[in-house]
Amino acid sequence: MKSGSFRLIVMGSLIVAGLSLPAISAAADKDGAGLGIGLRYSTLGGGVVIGKSLGKNFSVRVGLNSFSEGATEEIDGIQYDADLDLSSTSLMFDWYPFGGSFHFTAGYVNSDNELIGQATPTGSVNIGGEIVVPVTAGDLVLDGNIQIGSGPFVGLGFGNVPEKGFGLVLEAGVIRSGAPDISLEVSGDATLIAAIDQADIDAEIAAMQGDLEEFDIFPVIAVGFSYGF
Repeated sequence: MKSGSFRLIVMGSLIVAGLSLPAISAAADKDGAGLGIGLRYSTLGGGVVIGKSLGKNFSVRVGLNSFSEGATEEIDGIQYDADLDLSSTSLMFDWYPFGGSFHFTAGYVNSDNELIGQATPTGSVNIGGEIVVPVTAGDLVLDGNIQIGSGPFVGLGFGNVPEKGFGLVLEAGVIRSGAPDISLEVSGDATLIAAIDQADIDAEIAAMQGDLEEFDIFPVIAVGFSYGF
């Protein structure tokens, strides 16, 4: 799947991150008593994070992210009017090997992400190898539901949410979410539907999974602000 909005989010995050790097504080919380809250924007959407220092070199944080947008997506040559809904929670552990703001991160992202799309083709359409020719829009309707899974996260970044005062945070990493779970329903004119059997639908789902294989590993780029108490 090629999403213009997805590319814009990534490019925007990279630009802001590049401008922000010189201003990121190099000091970490020294006494291990820090507690902080942050706002961030990432390829998972907008979100909030709460962090707690576990000492000079470690901290833990939990986060919540969400994002929603309508788009037109072409999947396996079929145009879908789609709604992308991203919703996730995360638990992350940060390690500051040098006691500064640079850190490695490992954790888990629990996602309820889905892409819901509907296609109403008006010309010939290939469904799993079966060529179907709808006469008018609505004679054949394809309803697809794509669930993007949860998975472990690894990454690195700069910034420390529990650090006292205001700070900037930059992070990049990947979620190993596995292959999307896809379902596809076909409705419309009975004569057209009769030409499509379950084997065709299964083959179409397999082709859609091939188009969406990029979601096996979901990239995360985040930039935001934090305030530590």
